[in-house]
Amino acid sequence: MIQLQFPEFLLLAIPLALACQRWGSFRFDWRWLVPVAAWILFVLIWQPVPWWAHLWLIVPILVSVRHWLRETGVTGGIRLALVALLLLALTGPEWNLGGRGLDVVIVADRSRSMPPEGARHLQELIRNIETARGTGDRVGIVTFGTEAAVERGLSADALLENYTREVPPDGSDLHDALLTALRVIDPNRPARVVVLSDGEANGPPPISAARRARERNVPIDFRIFERQRVGDAAVRSISLPETVAPREPFQFSVEVSADRDVAGTLTVLRDGRPIAKREATFFVGNNRLSFRDLIEQPGMHNYSVRLDVPDDPLDENNTGLGLVRVDAGPRVLVLTDDGSEGNLVRALRGARLPVDVGVVGEHPLTQDSLDPYRAVVLENVAASKLGRVKMERLGQFVEDLGGGLLMTGGMRSFGQGGYYNSPLDDVLPVSMEMREEHRKTRVAIAVALDRSGSMAVPVAGGATKMDLANLGTAECVRLLSSGDSVAVIAVDSSPHVIQPLTPVHDAEAINSKVLKIESLGGGIFVYEALVAAGEELMKADQATKHVILFSDAADSEEPGSYRALLEQYRDAGITVSVIGLGSDADADAGLLKDIAQRGEGNIMFTTDPQELPRLFTEDTMSIARNSFIEKDPETQPAGIPAALLPDSRLMGNLPGIEGGEARSFPASDGYNLSYLKPDATAAVISQDEYQAPWSAFWYRGLGRVAAITVEVDGQYSGTFGRWDGYDDFLVTHLRWLLGSESPDDVFVDVQREGQDASVTIELDPDRPDKGSGESPQLIIVPPGQERTEPITPDLTWIGPDTLQARFPMDRVGSYRTLVVDENKPRNRGFTRGPAVTLPYSPEFAPRDGLPSGAETLEEMASLSGGIARTNVLEVFDDPPRTASTRSMLPWLFAAGIVLLLLEIAGRRLSLWERLPQPQWEGLPSPAGWLPRLPRMRRMPSLRRRRAAPAEPQPTVTPDHQPAPSPRPATETKPKKPAVDVYAQAKHRAKKRTR
Repeated sequence: MIQLQFPEFLLLAIPLALACQRWGSFRFDWRWLVPVAAWILFVLIWQPVPWWAHLWLIVPILVSVRHWLRETGVTGGIRLALVALLLLALTGPEWNLGGRGLDVVIVADRSRSMPPEGARHLQELIRNIETARGTGDRVGIVTFGTEAAVERGLSADALLENYTREVPPDGSDLHDALLTALRVIDPNRPARVVVLSDGEANGPPPISAARRARERNVPIDFRIFERQRVGDAAVRSISLPETVAPREPFQFSVEVSADRDVAGTLTVLRDGRPIAKREATFFVGNNRLSFRDLIEQPGMHNYSVRLDVPDDPLDENNTGLGLVRVDAGPRVLVLTDDGSEGNLVRALRGARLPVDVGVVGEHPLTQDSLDPYRAVVLENVAASKLGRVKMERLGQFVEDLGGGLLMTGGMRSFGQGGYYNSPLDDVLPVSMEMREEHRKTRVAIAVALDRSGSMAVPVAGGATKMDLANLGTAECVRLLSSGDSVAVIAVDSSPHVIQPLTPVHDAEAINSKVLKIESLGGGIFVYEALVAAGEELMKADQATKHVILFSDAADSEEPGSYRALLEQYRDAGITVSVIGLGSDADADAGLLKDIAQRGEGNIMFTTDPQELPRLFTEDTMSIARNSFIEKDPETQPAGIPAALLPDSRLMGNLPGIEGGEARSFPASDGYNLSYLKPDATAAVISQDEYQAPWSAFWYRGLGRVAAITVEVDGQYSGTFGRWDGYDDFLVTHLRWLLGSESPDDVFVDVQREGQDASVTIELDPDRPDKGSGESPQLIIVPPGQERTEPITPDLTWIGPDTLQARFPMDRVGSYRTLVVDENKPRNRGFTRGPAVTLPYSPEFAPRDGLPSGAETLEEMASLSGGIARTNVLEVFDDPPRTASTRSMLPWLFAAGIVLLLLEIAGRRLSLWERLPQPQWEGLPSPAGWLPRLPRMRRMPSLRRRRAAPAEPQPTVTPDHQPAPSPRPATETKPKKPAVDVYAQAKHRAKKRTR
């Protein structure tokens, strides 16, 4: 698209254009001053001047070159083209690179501070803007909370249905959102940014981003969603001691701020139980109330405060949180199926190790509940009793918080218990994969997948339930080998064979089909799924045939005569396991349980779709191999033998080691088959064909992990359970897991300052590496229901022995601090610092001394050239001049040079005379196309004119002698002037040049 510019300097060109009517001569008509003066007055009054107001300038310019355009033919056409190029160049033409239309980027606030009604109507408002697009218009969407995310790039037709990008809501980083919107904008097109927000930014100031928008000529408009804050009272903080001893009295205070005098009630709770209640009048400003308490139980204790004030506009900031650690030394947590205390607990208590026993399915295993413990023991418990989230928390307890973990063997542990492909699989020092050389049976498996409409629901991370079921099937296929066969059927209202029964020669080729299965709606017909799976397995040559049925526990339809079908399968040696997505209390859970029971397979329920890959592999491993090795009564009547290795000294003085050589170890009646990982150390290995580790350990992250694959207390303990060194063997493992005390040469202090926290680290002035410039590493573990990514803020030296760092607190809860010294030995080089708590979302914190949201948005719009828009649909009616253009003057200049040279060459070299003449005959000259204008008077010459040369006399024949004109009698014949040959030649040359 070409844009024409009419610069005002053309005013200076008008007198010259009017004066230069002929080359080398000047004519001027004072009558031209009237329209020129009128046009100048018009320009001064009408600003900006419309483009059509300049068009009349063409007239004087054409008049000035009229004589030059009298040539005909090609020369005249070239001269006319040159004049057209001149006129076009004077307008300053530019090529619009952006094309037609306007780009609008919507910046939508999804933080918690948005008013409830604003948050509800935000999507509707975005859809209204999208439907108001015209031809060439595009709309992009950026949402923000603690951080910004591009919900959708610029699009001319897309409509927002639901948000697909998750943003943390406990923050308002409007600065990041605006910078993200500017990155979305095409610099070649005109664009505007529309901010839909309350304006209460608590990140970097958004004004700097508004300056960046002004530099790019992108206006920022806004529509404010204001929330009432007048009359607010809020809990600012709870000042608690970091650590106290058991039964040590201590004092703490609660700070309350108010912007009006108001009476209210303050309630203090410890671990959810009220311990104090006080009615008070809170005056304008900050109010501090003091309390006293003492605690007997060791560990981390949560304090919460509740403020009740009438007519408070913001109830969200009326709660405060805090932590107190009661330090009673390192403790051990033992988790069992039923919470009973067995031989393991007895051995630890006998060594005077503080032990707590819990039920694996009931313990929350949160950061707070794990804080009192330095080590956790999982004594023969199944992975299903923990679940994915708790296993992830245990992994973070080890790797990020420096804890210890011990897993003991049994029929419910390791691979047999479903830990393969679980969050703890990477943490354990032994591997539980199914190796080909240890396979003793071949299987044929048919997987029937529910792909009904409910499987299209997205889960955390953007994947759908169907995607996770596909991933679980793919993991099942990878566990099999070329001697096994697999079939995959997708089922809705009818079965669809995705992969017919085939040997697993190329697992990835099969998985390429499996991972493409999509949910296409409808329901799942269970009977049809079982029939299709059975038909595929009837083709198998393997002795072991198995069906894995995956179905929604709340939507399993058309069971048909499944009982008779499963009876036939049992006679044919086909077993059936069921994986139900949901709980065992769902509507169709009873049907799925009965299918698994009659099919003599496993029944597994989960409400967490991310557990599906682990459940598929657990069931496959239970069919494809027996990962629990039992003794052979005929060849191993005394049990499976084992040996204690010299490397066990790295853990401690285990009983049985003498002289640095391997010694015999008590036999066991059974153990979980596993394999030592490359970086792990084995303390005990079996003396059978597998040479499998019975005791292995390694360092994992900041913590330590050990695995005892024999059953320490149960029917398979064998001679090991009656061994004299039994207690020492277990206690040595636990002491190694507990590690040593934290170093005392590092002091850590943490203070909360609004939404940020400040960490001060003081090092020992007499440390040996002082002066080396090396500093420790600060690790912050944020709160969260699931595992969270640690933060490692940069430390800055503020003194010879003092460092400091700051980090943002973008979510509610307690942040734990650790200082790691990489120069110290493993698990001895970190110090646990105090925890700091954010009581409620920063979105509701009092904004003392900060501009209001309306002031922030108005300043941002004023700085960038935007406006407040009550009706945001009018944004497309106000496109800014921000399109990127490219000047056409260089191209016009080059074209003019080419035409000028062509015109000169055509005249000088007589190029056009060589062309066929008839096609040029009869064409008028370009000057003849111009309208007749009044002739201008010639200005009187300021110098004496040179005598005109004599006109040459015409040559006539005698037959056509012209008659002499009569003259008066008295008139004398004028004297004929002499012929000036030089003047005549000069005149002819001038005429040719014209």
